[in-house]
Amino acid sequence: MRVPFFLTVCLCTMLWFISCNNEKDPSIGTPLFSIEEQYLHQDFEQEGTSVVIPVTTNLKASEWSVKSDQTWCLVDQDCSSSKVSGILVSIQASEEPDIRTATITVNSSVENYSIQVRQLGYGPAILIKQDVPTIPATGGPLTITVTSNIEYTTTLSVNCDWIHDAPATRALTDKSYIYTVDPNSLFEERSATFTYTGTEYTDVVTTCTVIQEAKSANVSDVTVENDIKVTPTGGKASEHQPGQDIENSFDGKFGADGQPYHSIWNQQAAFPVTLEYFFDQKPDLDYLIYYTRSGNGNFGEVDIYTATESEPEYQLQGSYDFKMQNAASRIDFKNTLSKVTKVKFSVKSGLGGFVSCDEIEFYRKNNEKVLDKQLLTVFTDLTCTQVKEDATNEQINALPTYFASLATMLRNDTYDPWEKEFRIQSYQPYSNVEEWAEKLMTKRYSNLDNPTGIYVEAGDSVVILVGDTHGNSLSVQCIGEEETSDGSKNYVQTAASGETRFLQEGVNKVGFSRKGMLFLMYTADLTDENSLPITVHIAPGSGKVSGFFDLKKHQTNEKYQELIGKATYKYFCVRGERIMFYFHREQMKQAVPTDILSAINLWDDIIGWEQELMGVEDVRPSQVNNHLFAISPEGSYMWASDYRIAFVYTYLDNILLKDNVMAAKDNAWGPAHEIGHIHQRAINWPGSTESSNNLFSNYILYKLGKYCSRGSELSALATARCEKHQGWWNMGSATHQNEDTEVHMRMNWQLWNYYHRCGYKKDFWQTLFKLLREDRIVESDPGAAQLKFAMKASQAANENLTDFFEMWGFFEPVDATIEQYGTWNYRVTEAMIKEAKDFMSQFPAPKHAFYYLEDRKNGDVGIDDYKVGDVGYYTQFQDNVKITKEVGCSLSGQQVSITDGDEAVAFEVRKDGKLLYFSNFFQFTVPSTIPLDGAAVYAVQADGKRIACTAR
Repeated sequence: MRVPFFLTVCLCTMLWFISCNNEKDPSIGTPLFSIEEQYLHQDFEQEGTSVVIPVTTNLKASEWSVKSDQTWCLVDQDCSSSKVSGILVSIQASEEPDIRTATITVNSSVENYSIQVRQLGYGPAILIKQDVPTIPATGGPLTITVTSNIEYTTTLSVNCDWIHDAPATRALTDKSYIYTVDPNSLFEERSATFTYTGTEYTDVVTTCTVIQEAKSANVSDVTVENDIKVTPTGGKASEHQPGQDIENSFDGKFGADGQPYHSIWNQQAAFPVTLEYFFDQKPDLDYLIYYTRSGNGNFGEVDIYTATESEPEYQLQGSYDFKMQNAASRIDFKNTLSKVTKVKFSVKSGLGGFVSCDEIEFYRKNNEKVLDKQLLTVFTDLTCTQVKEDATNEQINALPTYFASLATMLRNDTYDPWEKEFRIQSYQPYSNVEEWAEKLMTKRYSNLDNPTGIYVEAGDSVVILVGDTHGNSLSVQCIGEEETSDGSKNYVQTAASGETRFLQEGVNKVGFSRKGMLFLMYTADLTDENSLPITVHIAPGSGKVSGFFDLKKHQTNEKYQELIGKATYKYFCVRGERIMFYFHREQMKQAVPTDILSAINLWDDIIGWEQELMGVEDVRPSQVNNHLFAISPEGSYMWASDYRIAFVYTYLDNILLKDNVMAAKDNAWGPAHEIGHIHQRAINWPGSTESSNNLFSNYILYKLGKYCSRGSELSALATARCEKHQGWWNMGSATHQNEDTEVHMRMNWQLWNYYHRCGYKKDFWQTLFKLLREDRIVESDPGAAQLKFAMKASQAANENLTDFFEMWGFFEPVDATIEQYGTWNYRVTEAMIKEAKDFMSQFPAPKHAFYYLEDRKNGDVGIDDYKVGDVGYYTQFQDNVKITKEVGCSLSGQQVSITDGDEAVAFEVRKDGKLLYFSNFFQFTVPSTIPLDGAAVYAVQADGKRIACTAR
């Protein structure tokens, strides 16, 4: 639409006084406002004119606006119809020699736009409409609009034979030239330049460069010569849960998509459980893969038998230990088995006393690797990370489409650096978590030590190019989410395991049925000379890169901010030396916006300090190097289990940055307590499960240096032993899982303070852990475990600790049932006690009565509203303080008052040599159930000497 300029001016003047009727259609719920890209650049000749730029909208006129930054370019909403449908642009005639420009700004509640305007002056000029679109690789039509006030000629780049029908000259007017572009057969973009030169004014030259996209390729183009999967024609199990028979283990359905095989529920399996698979087709077999259901029934020890046409009776192929792990296992036969008729698994143990499996797959190797050979004509190795210097275009273009594209990208250095960092990695080997959990008596650390930073959507296919494996087994695992419950609500959290795909050297193409982050699984014996880094290339287009932060590689807070800022996946991984955070990305950014080093170094230290107490420095990290894997569930609070520790995602603010951790005693205590559960097994038995791990918690508080230790004051022990005559097994008041953890935790902490802090044996706990790993506590016999702990503690200290453990109630006979994460018979007999004491008597007597040791003082940071006593501070034992004053005491009924007793470590009330009560306060009340007739009060010296107090 073109209007004479004087009418345009009149129309624009009227617009100042007329409001447009543009009521939004109430039936349309979603606001709309858009301007097509082709209208965002407007070129005009010298004369005055006007145009209407179409707008697609259902907004009221008041909900969007338009303005120009030049007075010669007038704009307003077009009201030529009942609704605003465009922008009226009125251009005044130019009286200037040069091209002039204006910007039209359009703002709306939906989208904002900027329209660029150019107008010729009376001087010679040639304008090309800006933003000529990039041409797709498939080719097609190309339109170039030229505005000029002079005649010109058009020339095209030399040797450009892929654009056709270009006209030679045009007259003085706007012209839209239409060309045809051939498809691009190359895997790199190409360009051509049009040059427009004035015929009379040869110094007036304008150019227009056209870019055509590279020929594309994607993962779906890749065809790999995979090994041949062989499906059994039938099977038989020695027992099964109804609905979960052996057929479920070869139906091709994984996880929630199907049912697993499972032995009979609610009873121990009748080991060995046999699973037999029949093959009517009599295939050749090279290997098999066992997929767990990630829970009860994971295979432990297994014998595998095979039968063939030539040997119809079962022959033992090998005995294996799958270690009840939450990970798939692959068994390679020593030689190809020809014409197999049957395979039998004799499962001798399983997690929780059950037997289960998700799937078992059988394979014959495909030795015809034509693709691998072809790739080596262009790439330096099968990781396809570098193109040979002498590779020709002909060789590259002869490759399958996807790999030709990849080679071109590498040769032209157009591989996005950020993507390349995570797609091409050298993966380190990590130790076997099942093996080392057993050796070191811990829960299992994580086996997800190698994050890729790449995630997949459900149904994605992924091309993975694997370099020299040095004979090691490699797989990739997809870790998604699982739904669980805390008893009151369901919530999601990171799964402990996921779909596993085994990899071989060269080209692998694998698929995943669920969304998740990919982790490279590389487990090896670290002392083996072949346990070397393996280069793996997760090729472009395979999943999406989200990245992760690795302390060793990325090092700085600035890099962390960059990486988490680019990340797109729900969870973000931070790998330290000993711990990996795998937390909600948004909550992590909120909790740690900048200073990741404060967080990761703190938790690396905390785990390192706990490992320090365990005495594992001789094997870590030379033989065992796995991380703890911390997740952020959307429910519960915090917990520890095999493979994972968890901190609810709403609590991350409190436990990550060191300043926040130090802001409250429990911010360090809680996580250290959970991590302590990972490490406590060697020193734990039922009835102590929620306290033996607090050795680690108190040690962490000590190392952090702000808060005093936690646990009941010594008077609680006096109440339990002297008033209530309780033993260790029922000491105090049951507060958590039928255990008084606050009382119990003081015992281990006294041992640490005396031997480590006072310096009497600075490797006591390390030695004790090692002794108990060599001669282990049996969980099912807590009474024997209790006494073994006392004996091994004496051995570690090289001192007879009978008096110490007598004070802590270890030598009280008991035959009772207790409940703590199970039901246990707690039995300690006189004969067992005698045996323990006889063993301990071989060692010399200790130098001090350190069962009265207290490492806190009244008013310490971390003590709120209770008193811990007046004497017995650890330095009195450290300095071997002697009593030089005459200690006085007075009795008033059951109340005892001490004077000049500051050199003592405790005060005992005794009668006929028998201990009736003790206290570490200058004033204390003896329970009314303890008669004081004929009793005397003694001040106890650090070395255990008793000195009678003078009555006053």
